[in-house]
Amino acid sequence: MSGVPVALGPLPMAIAVALGIALAPVIGLGVWLWWALAAALILARRHHPALLLAAAAAAGRALGTRAPSVLPLGVVADDRAEDRVVGIVRGPVVDTGHGRGAVLDTGGAEVWVWASEPLVPGRRVAATGRVRTSARRSTGAHELTARTLDDLGDDAGLRDRAWRWAAATQARWSATIERAGGDRGARAALRGITIGDRRDIPPALDDRWRAVGIFHVLSVSGLHLAVIAGLVFALLRRLIAASPWGGRIRPARWAAPPALMLALAYTLITGAQLATLRALLVIAFVLIGAMLDRPIRLVDALGAAAILLLAWRPEDVFDPSFQLSFTAALTLALRPASERRGVRGWIVRGLTTSAWVTITTAPITAYQFGQVCPGGVIGNLLLTPLVELLALPLALAGIALGPIGTPLIELATWIVARVDAVAELLAHVLPVGTVAVASGVTVAILVALSLVLTARAQRTRFDLVAWGALCLVWSLARTPPPTGGLRVTFLDVSQGDAALIELPDGAVWLIDAGGHANARELAAASKPGVTITRALAAAGHDAIDIALLSHPHPDHYLGLAGITPPIGELWSAAEPARSGSGAPGGGLPSFADIARVLADRGTRLVHPPLGLARSQAGVDLLVWGPRYRARDGEPEVGAIDPVRTVNDNSLVIELRYRGRSFLFAGDIEAEGEEVLVAAGLPRVDVVKVPHHGSPTSSSQGLVDATRPSLAVISCGRANAFGFPSAAVVARWRAAGADVAQTDRTGAITVVVDAAGRLFVVQ
Repeated sequence: MSGVPVALGPLPMAIAVALGIALAPVIGLGVWLWWALAAALILARRHHPALLLAAAAAAGRALGTRAPSVLPLGVVADDRAEDRVVGIVRGPVVDTGHGRGAVLDTGGAEVWVWASEPLVPGRRVAATGRVRTSARRSTGAHELTARTLDDLGDDAGLRDRAWRWAAATQARWSATIERAGGDRGARAALRGITIGDRRDIPPALDDRWRAVGIFHVLSVSGLHLAVIAGLVFALLRRLIAASPWGGRIRPARWAAPPALMLALAYTLITGAQLATLRALLVIAFVLIGAMLDRPIRLVDALGAAAILLLAWRPEDVFDPSFQLSFTAALTLALRPASERRGVRGWIVRGLTTSAWVTITTAPITAYQFGQVCPGGVIGNLLLTPLVELLALPLALAGIALGPIGTPLIELATWIVARVDAVAELLAHVLPVGTVAVASGVTVAILVALSLVLTARAQRTRFDLVAWGALCLVWSLARTPPPTGGLRVTFLDVSQGDAALIELPDGAVWLIDAGGHANARELAAASKPGVTITRALAAAGHDAIDIALLSHPHPDHYLGLAGITPPIGELWSAAEPARSGSGAPGGGLPSFADIARVLADRGTRLVHPPLGLARSQAGVDLLVWGPRYRARDGEPEVGAIDPVRTVNDNSLVIELRYRGRSFLFAGDIEAEGEEVLVAAGLPRVDVVKVPHHGSPTSSSQGLVDATRPSLAVISCGRANAFGFPSAAVVARWRAAGADVAQTDRTGAITVVVDAAGRLFVVQ
């Protein structure tokens, strides 16, 4: 394989396959036509060998067409009705803080099941819950959170028994680490590091390690497997070489098979995650090459591993783990060898390699997570070796030795605790940038440019040009609003509301912030705030000038707790003290609690009046409700009416710009709508449909008064409330409005340019 020209080696072939898969959603033609094209290009390669790359891209396009998933009879995804799905649990079973997950094989489809009860590979079960289309490509086409799980008997094959053995072994190893004692958080982290069990890792430790760029070691990564397999291979080769047979046999040939078998077993025990599978394939190629006396370059092994994985699971090309894992490994493989020696050389090599890994993976983390962690350069140099080369081998050796190995596990736990202590110190000084990249094409260009720069051994003028191009693309990675235009983005925050308004002068207003009312922890409940932060970063904003809360219900305010940028003003119609009526259970904060925290940080709390409340950059913000009249004959004021519900006391906002208007109706229902219509609510261009399309809202009077060209419904996929109501959707359409739903199309962006023209982007 080493004799294959670089242009036609496994790596460029893998890139071509990945490109074909990525373009599958936007390029038509039938799958068999693409396979035929790939075959024809392979046959024509003798005329031009580079046609193999085109053949690989055509094959990738064919692989990217996912066969339809045929659900069992009577099961319909996203219909909001409860389903009963019968199938066989397939390994691996993953354990997370959110529960256990595994594939349920129904015969015609694979449905990913989440359950609080044990999931045993090979058991036939009946899972009851709502089947929905999965938003996570890694879990397949459909998923279900089981309300009940009924065991229907055993139907295990050889593969299932292998996964059972792996799960039982993981449980024993986890118990062994737990019995060894030591710091509780460090023990939980060590279980994640050693066997991939992340259930009990404290969120604070998770955040610290993420801030210093070593979060990846908290699960079993490819580097873990490479360290273990490499140490075993080196040890066995030395032992065989020192044996009486060492002079008559090739040590590498005999050391490779047991090292490979151990790597396979460790992959199964730790759950066969994507990064580990990638490493297993690379290790297999390298060890098989050693057995056959045919050394293989690491870059070729990576390319071959990528082709095999993508042929097996094409959707993995969109998975952040796949992208980060291969990009980081490719950076290490492409880095030119350094001539520096000694401790100083080791430090310099470590710093430069870590810096290059940070540079090449930064576009992916910015795109997938909205963050860049330049502090990872220091964290990976100082802390990762302590975990990978000391704590991990010590823990595994302690597990292998049984009771007499407890001191080794205790030492490993102590090392992890010390690493956490240093991470806590570094987290206060190392920066975590909130930077988002909005375009996948931009990410590909940034990664490609970074890898080209990484691979160059000699620096020339080309590097100066390439660095300039890299900086230019990074500067264009954001999506600023059009010059002189108003951009309104209705964000997809599941079952909740959040709309981002970008003014022509660069100011930012936010109407509602979403929130998950049924979450157990604030971190999960405020997750929509992370979505908002990413959207801000993608557009180049670092602050919110005004955040407006329609009403104090959890699906509208909890996201405020997850927003990182500062908020200048917080507008609400209700006094924070009264807003406790909307507080969720489970110990989550009320709106009053969050408002106090924001006020302590410098946010000004505002209760706007009725009518024109703010005029800026040509944009007028008008308040239509809530409306309250204390006594007959007195004027109405913009305040809550104590006899109306929290929903009907929503802060209702209208935006006007260049002759266009937007109405944000909160969660008002029929009574509140009647009051607004009586107050003279005008016709508008865009309506944020009240109360997520509830049948108690969108009365005929409101529809007739506003008559918009676009009605936007913000709701969660397969939500438990059955929103939006079919009758409500029909009512808006009958009035001539196009209806857009965030549960179907994701974020919906509406732009009004300087000439007053309105554009909709979904």
